[in-house]
Amino acid sequence: MLFNLFTTFFRIGAFTFGGGYAMLPIIQREVVDNNGWISEDEYYEVLAVSQSGPGAVAINTAIYLGYRIKGVPGSIVGALGVVLPSFLIILAFATFLNFFLSWPVGEKFFSGIRPAVVGLLVSVTFKMMKKLTTKSQWVLFFICALLLLIFDLHPVYIILLSALYGASFSKKVLPQRSEGH
Repeated sequence: MLFNLFTTFFRIGAFTFGGGYAMLPIIQREVVDNNGWISEDEYYEVLAVSQSGPGAVAINTAIYLGYRIKGVPGSIVGALGVVLPSFLIILAFATFLNFFLSWPVGEKFFSGIRPAVVGLLVSVTFKMMKKLTTKSQWVLFFICALLLLIFDLHPVYIILLSALYGASFSKKVLPQRSEGH
């Protein structure tokens, strides 16, 4: 199982261009649809947690999914699997980048990847929007979008404000103390 986890994340890391968010639909297809390791709802919970912490979302997702699937060894294998291809590719690019960019095919390569990455990001956005089922979730979505796009508020503040907003509507935020204490 650990080998399968590693090879799955290695393939994702090796063949997904555009950063962590571009990897998310590929990760979902692999862990939910192809391998059935977790449900779609669990995947969206993993995304929420992964985006709330510091660091790259794809690495956080691989670590968290690895942990949910096989504990600490799974988190290590997931992280190595998703990071190792990028490390090796960047190392090779750093060695040959100037030569590659001066080559017409290299320039066209990057101009072709950009629109594909945007398409992947839009796909993730629409899939996640389908999970917004209540009026308050949609209101929060539009407020966050405005804060990001118009006021250029840092995403960390938006995540913290959203978490506080969500907690304020929770019926049981803190455990109730018993009367004997």
